[in-house]
Amino acid sequence: MPLAEHQTLLRLDRLSKRFGDRLAVEDLSLEIAPGEIYGLIGPNGSGKTTTVKMITGLYRPTTGRVLVDGMDLQAEPVRVKRLLGYIPDEPFVYEKMTGREFLQLVGQLYGVFAPERARRIEELLDLFSLGGIADEYAQNYSRGNRQKFAILASLLHAPRLLIVDEPVVGLDPESIIRTRDLLVAFAGRGGGALICTHTLTFAEQVCDRIGLLKEGRLIREGGLPALRAVAQRPDASLEELYLYFNKTGPP
Repeated sequence: MPLAEHQTLLRLDRLSKRFGDRLAVEDLSLEIAPGEIYGLIGPNGSGKTTTVKMITGLYRPTTGRVLVDGMDLQAEPVRVKRLLGYIPDEPFVYEKMTGREFLQLVGQLYGVFAPERARRIEELLDLFSLGGIADEYAQNYSRGNRQKFAILASLLHAPRLLIVDEPVVGLDPESIIRTRDLLVAFAGRGGGALICTHTLTFAEQVCDRIGLLKEGRLIREGGLPALRAVAQRPDASLEELYLYFNKTGPP
């Protein structure tokens, strides 16, 4: 059942993307409510990253619409993007900047005033205990630490919706737990999140609903209890459900 308009933070309305003769995403519709974490899973080439890039405005849909808090991304791109925090699959931090300088730049780009920006940066650095390396150049960071700074940058302007492509690749176990808790807390404050990931154990821990993409189409969607009921596997893990539905296909 569709969510009521005022309850919808993200709505993808029959979204499709074609690259030449290849249809990467086909007629994709889904909705995310405030306070909800939605996991988008699927095999390589299923259209997850293409979907993320359409939501964030990096790709223009061939057909369909992206609506955030009721606003159309194509009609009001600046207003919509102010509501988004984006964590790409390859964490990006300017190598010739320190981590603190990078966060300062992101805050300035989003128009966060200097006193608030300074306060937020210190709070965010504490989330991953990054104060000790915040003034080192990013070119010396490990992939995991770049990932942490990318996560912090996505939160700096207090977005309403997080779009996350592989949140925990390269992170150590303690940082994975902190990222999980951070996302759950973000949703607990009324934010929403779309997470694309191959780390199914992480998705099982944090996601309220799961959508399975295959060849650009959404073939299954629901919470774990509902997916287990459809598969008639009451104790199945998300990994087991993924293998089952990926083999059986759409209903």
